[in-house]
Amino acid sequence: MARTRRSRKLQQTLSTIQQRWGPTAIRTAKESAVVPDPPALPTGFRTVDQLLGIGGLPRGRITELIASGTAGQATLAAKTLAQAQRLGQQVAWVDIAHMVDLDFLARCGVRFDALTILRPWDFAHALAMTGDLLRGGGIGALVVDTVADLLPGEENALDIALREWNPVLSRALCALIVLTEVSSADAYPSGLTLPFFASVRLQFQRRNWLYRRNRVVGFTSSVAVLKNRFGPSGRSALIQVRYANGIQTGDD
Repeated sequence: MARTRRSRKLQQTLSTIQQRWGPTAIRTAKESAVVPDPPALPTGFRTVDQLLGIGGLPRGRITELIASGTAGQATLAAKTLAQAQRLGQQVAWVDIAHMVDLDFLARCGVRFDALTILRPWDFAHALAMTGDLLRGGGIGALVVDTVADLLPGEENALDIALREWNPVLSRALCALIVLTEVSSADAYPSGLTLPFFASVRLQFQRRNWLYRRNRVVGFTSSVAVLKNRFGPSGRSALIQVRYANGIQTGDD
């Protein structure tokens, strides 16, 4: 009888922990032997979906898209939101710099009737608003645009926010996509904890412009997998982003 009471008490404790930190916070040794892949949102780039091995960006997790300048990272993020909307989900874009181009989002297939745009005063306000939105639920995918040139104290604020968001994302199965702007491919901001919290990290590098009759019609970028908890890292692939007839991909 004593053993049964302890087992029941332990089960209640474990249930409480999972309710607070998400269903994947605790696993038995048997369950951990085979960890199922999380549900994923297609990116609109088949080559990237195949590269990741699970068919897209993981839901309930953090994905970091890193690039210097225009390299396709925002296009992939926007097209992922459009895919989430096709599944009947609401999506959001945290516009930290107040520079989001609505025409660009529309050309990527994002519908405005299922889109919420947050316009924070500053980075700290962006973190607070994002946390409120995630805890409120109902969002299938969310883009934070953009993490770059953080001021003193903002790195610590981001670290605290990421720790708080992880269990919330797991429960809500929301795909959180963070765009990180770097000055060059080898100049990642020091002190950021995003590399630790992100389940998937992709780095974009524009390779060349695409021309038609001396007119720029798009560009080619390489996408390298820096981190992937659900498949091999270190792999890369080329994608094409075309301007003609709206934002397109070369492998659709």
